[in-house]
Amino acid sequence: MKEENHNILIVAPSLDSARNVSGVSAVANFMIANNQECRYTHFLQGKGDDEQGGLSRVVRLMKSYRRWKTLLNDLPADQIIHYNFPLDAMAVVRDFFFMNAARKQGRRMVVHIHGGLYLFRQDKPFLIKCLLNRIFRWDCPFIVLSTKEKQQIQTEYQTKTVYVLPNCVDLAVASSFTRKEFSPCLHLLFLGRIEPNKGMDYLYHAVKLLQDSGTDFILHFAGAEQGGNDYIGSFSQLLGERFVYEGVVSGIEKDKLLKTCDVFLLPSFYEGLPMSLLECMSFGMIPVTTNVGSISEFVHDGKTGLLLQMKDSQSIVDAINLLSKDTDLRRNLSKNAREKIFTTLNTENYIAKLNEIYQNC
Repeated sequence: MKEENHNILIVAPSLDSARNVSGVSAVANFMIANNQECRYTHFLQGKGDDEQGGLSRVVRLMKSYRRWKTLLNDLPADQIIHYNFPLDAMAVVRDFFFMNAARKQGRRMVVHIHGGLYLFRQDKPFLIKCLLNRIFRWDCPFIVLSTKEKQQIQTEYQTKTVYVLPNCVDLAVASSFTRKEFSPCLHLLFLGRIEPNKGMDYLYHAVKLLQDSGTDFILHFAGAEQGGNDYIGSFSQLLGERFVYEGVVSGIEKDKLLKTCDVFLLPSFYEGLPMSLLECMSFGMIPVTTNVGSISEFVHDGKTGLLLQMKDSQSIVDAINLLSKDTDLRRNLSKNAREKIFTTLNTENYIAKLNEIYQNC
């Protein structure tokens, strides 16, 4: 990398971790906080936790696109655009036009893929398929989260330049914490956006079965609810004192919660490589999650966590009952999960690879 700093325009949702639980925002915040060789400017793009849909969203997008076009005209020639791009329906349609505008101006751009519904899905809607075919054939660097993702887009789209850069988390606080006690009562944690694609309906049925069977547990939710399902109210009514809604947590409050809880629950339908997963594992929490996206790069069934069947409440019940009854297994999985993070992730290596990608942009 050259000695001078790079100027980076990073496109991501709100970076306020106290209000936005987006994994993309967490990745962006990590890069900005740790990459001292670059000067970052943020362009707000993406759905906020409190954002309303419908006509108001369309109006916001139109205003955002006008700001984007104005910004592109004013950017210095050496500015690099780091565009964070989750492959869900809204993002694919929206971001194509934003990225294409930058491409038409010949801007230097890195496209950072963050999982999503359409990364591995074969039966894509016609419009989504057409847009992704165009995007992945652009002559610019793409960042993915695992070798599995790289193989997928190179096979499906013949993408030329793909870098593998797994997400990384700050390990400073976790490094000074050792999990010593394993109480009979399991503290289960869901951390993230509370919405149907995270498997909420299957989790609800699973904890109902666990409660009926007499399993000793407390379920914690941390994050913002989206949509009108009122999952927080439903779980609270079902479980009573066995359910704790922690709100949106960050900083010291989040660290305290990760030290308290034993199991990270994520029965999601699709993911990339969740920052919440990596954070929880670094504190020795046992991941119990579906095998989606790049999760299997870190969660090895029976070794560093337990993998669930997709859309299957019974597999959640079986996993929690197994951990409840086998303290030695809990201790081993907790130890192995933590070791996996500390032996795999390295902030300096992450930033060095990121700056290498910028240099080759």
